[in-house]
Parts: sequence; C-alpha cells; structure tokens
Amino acid sequence: MFFLSISSQECFLASKANWGEDSLECRKNVSLYSEFMKQKVYPDAAKFWNKTQTFCPKYKPNLYKNGIYIYKQIAKEEKKTKSTKLKLYVDTIYSIYDAWVTNFGNCNEIKADLAADIMAFDASKGFPKAYALYKEVFEKSPQLTSYNDIKYFVYANKYMLKTKKIECDQFLENYETLSSICDSNISKDNKADKYINVQAFLDKEISPCASCDKLEEIYFSKYNSDSENMDLIKKIFERLSNNRCTESNLYITLLDKVLNDPDNPPTAKDLYNAAVADYKRKEFLKAEERFNRSISICEDEKLNQKMYEILYDIAFNKKQYKKGFSIAGKLSDKCISNDKKARIIAASSFKYGNSALNKSLIYCLALKYASSSCGKTTTSAINSWNGQLLPKSELIMLDIKSNSSQQVPFWGQNVELKTRD
Repeated sequence: MFFLSISSQECFLASKANWGEDSLECRKNVSLYSEFMKQKVYPDAAKFWNKTQTFCPKYKPNLYKNGIYIYKQIAKEEKKTKSTKLKLYVDTIYSIYDAWVTNFGNCNEIKADLAADIMAFDASKGFPKAYALYKEVFEKSPQLTSYNDIKYFVYANKYMLKTKKIECDQFLENYETLSSICDSNISKDNKADKYINVQAFLDKEISPCASCDKLEEIYFSKYNSDSENMDLIKKIFERLSNNRCTESNLYITLLDKVLNDPDNPPTAKDLYNAAVADYKRKEFLKAEERFNRSISICEDEKLNQKMYEILYDIAFNKKQYKKGFSIAGKLSDKCISNDKKARIIAASSFKYGNSALNKSLIYCLALKYASSSCGKTTTSAINSWNGQLLPKSELIMLDIKSNSSQQVPFWGQNVELKTRD
C-alpha cells in the first residue's frame, strides 16, 4: 500500500536531467520507454520504464508521472476485463508514487494526482486517504484541481459522513470551499459550463446535511460579520436559492438588499435566482417581472433559454395560450420549440374547441407542430390528439372535405384538416 506523508512543499522542478551513474543505459532506456509509450505499447513501455527507474531514479520528476501514466493505461485494460492482476498494477502505481516522493519530495501536485487515482482504482478501500489528500490540496492549492476532483472529493465526503468519520458541519465547511472554487472558475470563464454543472451536483449532494435551518444558521453568522459586503450577500443569496430555502427570514432580508441596492444593481443571475424562488412559491406575477428584467440584461444565452422555458410554463399554467406560444418561439432548439407549441395549442382546445369541428382543427394544428418536434412530443400525446379528430363520416355530414385548408379558431392559422380514420 502507499505511505505518502502529508506535507505541503512545492513540487521539485529539475533544471536538467540527472542521468545517473550509467548515463548510457539511462539514455537508452529513456528513449525506449518513451517510444513505446508514444506508440501506446504499454507493456513494453513499462518494461523499459522500470529499467530507467533502476538506472537513474533521479532522472526527472516527469519520469514518475510517465510511469504512473503507463501503469494506469495497463490497469484500465485489466479493470475492463475484471482481471485478478488489477490489484498488482494498482499497487505498482502506488509504489511509483512512493518512489517519486522518495526521490523528489512530496508536494500538492502529487497528492492531487494520487487522490484521483485512489478514487479511480481503489475508492472502497482508499476513501479516508483520498479525503485527507484532497482536503489539503483544495485548501492550499485549489489551482491544481479540476472539476472531476471536486466530484471525487464529494464522494469521499459522503463516505466519511456515512461512516461517521466526519460530521455534517465538516461536510458543509468543505462544501463552502468547493463552491468558492466553482465560483472562481465560473467568473473567469474557465470551463464555466463544467463548473456550473459541478455546482449543481454539489448542491444536490450536500442536501442531506443542508437543511434550511442549518444553512441559515451558518450563513446568518457570516452575514452578520460583514453585512455590507454585497459579494458575500449575493453568494449567500444564491446558495439559499439553490437549496430552495426561500422562506427563511435571512433569504427575505437578502432579497431586498440584492434587488434594491442602488450602488450594486442586481445582475441577471441575481434576478434569475429571485424569480426562481418566486416561481417555486407560485408567485407568478413577481416571477414573470423578474425573469423579464433578467432577460433584458442577460448576455448568457443558456440562462436566457432556461428563463424562456420557465416563462412558458407560467403562461401554460395561467392558460395564456398565445403568450406561451410566442415564448416557445424564442427557444433556440426548434425541436423543443415545436413540441411546446404543439402542447399549448392542444391545451387551448378545452377553451376554444367549442364544437367538434373547432376542436378537431385545433388538434390538427397541434399535430402539425408535433410532426416537427423531432420526437420530443410523446407518442401517447400524439395518439390522444389523433383520437380527437373528426371521422370522415362527420366531415361529409358537415359538407367539408378532408385535407382541405381550414382556419383554426383563436389561432388564426390555416391547417390541413385531417381525420382520425
């Protein structure tokens, strides 16, 4: 197993190669393992890597990085086939880490890499070790981590919580550290989409520990210690919104500050968070007003699309059919747009399908848009709507030809009149 000590010095950077006592053998084996590694012939690369490590263990720190990479590729193949040799290769990876530390000293980059490899190959046995390594790296050198490392650390936290090695308070403290890292990368537009998704994952996984009472307790003390810090206020406001703690006294206090501070006008995201909270409380008028304010200043098209979808839902719930249809037209995904148009047209039949013919025409129009939804409209919905069409026999009685062009009541669009048979 591995016995890396916890320390925090910077990684050693070799200014030049140390070829060891037998430089010819070292050079030869470096060349051979490097070539096999390039060719992805990993068993041969491993053979000559081991010889390199024997002849010149202090060649360069990169020697150990490459050795770990080579054995990881072999281990991945063994894992796919559920080979009994997997443990042997994983232990070899750990021994390479030990040799790296022995020859060049420990550092946070090594710890971050080791923690990730423990989680990838040996999580069930290595959670406590991975947790300890990650905790130090995230606190001291977060720049060395990735969004995947955040996920791994969360899984380690969950194990530590489940086995009562840490309490909820510690998990919440780690959550704050990780959320700050997400915020930093999002603000710098460094793989922002990935970190936005990871933040959503964080919010979901912390939920067993994040009761609204608990979050309010934590954030209330932070707010009281710096109650004029708008960056802090907005961060707390967003965390409470994400965790649906929109009924708390603290949330209401922050809502007023975030939306009405003349020196710090609300951002599109602030307005979005407030509107989502209104929507969840079914305060639709407030939600609409704030969503529309957000859209008017928002430059993030993905966020705009989210808001259009919620505004469509509000219009649908309020039976504002033409408004919902118009909002659906603003969705960039035309398949989703046509599905939503079809659904809101179909829903209007209850109010405007005041005769069998009018109802049939409305469902014909809904089916027209559903046919362009790329399968987004469910088969069950399509079958139900088809069942609402008039049969040919009734059209004959009405002296109307099937497949003729007819104007749809309320909607003012022409549609080809279909029948159910």
